[in-house]
Amino acid sequence: MKSTRISMLILILSITGLWIQPDAYGAGKWTILRNDDFVRNDGVEGHLQDVHFTDAMHGWAVGSQGLILHTADGGKTWTKKEVEMERPVDLWNVYFRDANVGFITGVRGTILMTKDAGKTWEPKEARNEDRVRDGQAQILRRRLTDTWMINEQVGYMVGENSTFIKTDNGGESWIGTGKRVAAGYTRQNLERIYFASPTHGWIVGSFGTIKHTKDGGETWEDQHAEVDKDLKGVHFFDEKTGWISGQEGTILYTQDGGATWTTQETGSYDTLYDIVCVDGQTGWAIGDFGALMHTTDGGQTWTAGKAGSSTPLYSIYALDKDHCWAVGEWGLIVGYTP
Repeated sequence: MKSTRISMLILILSITGLWIQPDAYGAGKWTILRNDDFVRNDGVEGHLQDVHFTDAMHGWAVGSQGLILHTADGGKTWTKKEVEMERPVDLWNVYFRDANVGFITGVRGTILMTKDAGKTWEPKEARNEDRVRDGQAQILRRRLTDTWMINEQVGYMVGENSTFIKTDNGGESWIGTGKRVAAGYTRQNLERIYFASPTHGWIVGSFGTIKHTKDGGETWEDQHAEVDKDLKGVHFFDEKTGWISGQEGTILYTQDGGATWTTQETGSYDTLYDIVCVDGQTGWAIGDFGALMHTTDGGQTWTAGKAGSSTPLYSIYALDKDHCWAVGEWGLIVGYTP
C-alpha cells in the first residue's frame, strides 16, 4: 500500500510538471521563477524573447509590445521597466557590454541604449546604406535580433532580411545593410551573432547559414555544415570549440573553429532556439514545448527534459554552470541556481 501511494505521488507530480528528474535537470535545480501570464495574472503580460544577466543578481528580459523586465535578486522577482518609445514594439534582444552599457533591439529598427545600468534608456538610429536619398542613408526599419560589442567602440547587430549593421562609436550610431525582399520571395534572416574573442566571431541564420570572421567583423566567409535547416542559436567556449542549435532538434558541433561541423544526436524534433555552454563540457539548449537539453560531456550525449512547463523557451543565458536562466512564451522565466 505504501509503495502504491509513492508511485501515485510520483505520477501526479510528473503530470503537473512539479517532479524534476535529476538526470534531466542537473540534480533538480531548474525551477519556475516567474509563472506564465495565465497563472500569474498580475496585469503584466507578453511573450519574452531574450534574457541577459550582468551578474548573479542583476538581469533583464525583453519581449512583445515593449515589455522590459528587470531583476535585482537573481530572478526571484521581476519588475516592469517603463521606457518611453514612439510606440510599443516587439523587442527581440537585450545585451550588456558591461555592468553599465547595454542595448535593447526590436522590430522596425528599434535600438535602445543605456549607459547607467538600465536606469535610463535612450533611442538610437540605424542607417541603411543600401537606401540613399539626397546623399544620405535612410533610417533602417528591419527587425534587429542580436547584438555583440567586441570592444568599447566597435559592435555589430544582425536581423531579418540579412540585416547587418555596425557601430564604431560605442553604439551612438549604427550603419549597415538591410535588404528589401518582395512578397513571395525567400527571406533570409540572421538570428544570432557571437564572438569568442575580439577577432573570431560567428553569425547563424536561415537555411543553414553560418558566417565566420577572423578579423573582428571586417570580412565574413561562409562555413558549411551540410544542413539546410534554420539555425537559431550559437555559442562558443573558445575560438575552436562551439555549438549551434536550430530546427528539428539540430545541434552542430565544431572543434576546429567551424572549418568542419558535426551533428550531435539529441533525439529531439523540437526547434531549439538557443544554446549555451559554460566550460566546454556543460551546456544547455532550449526550445519548443519547454524542451531543455542538457549535456555534461561536451555534447556527446544530450539529455532531454522539461523545466516544469511545456511552454516554448526562446532564450537562455548562463554565467556559469550554477547560474542559468531561460525565458519564453507567456512571460515564463525558469532558473537554474544553487
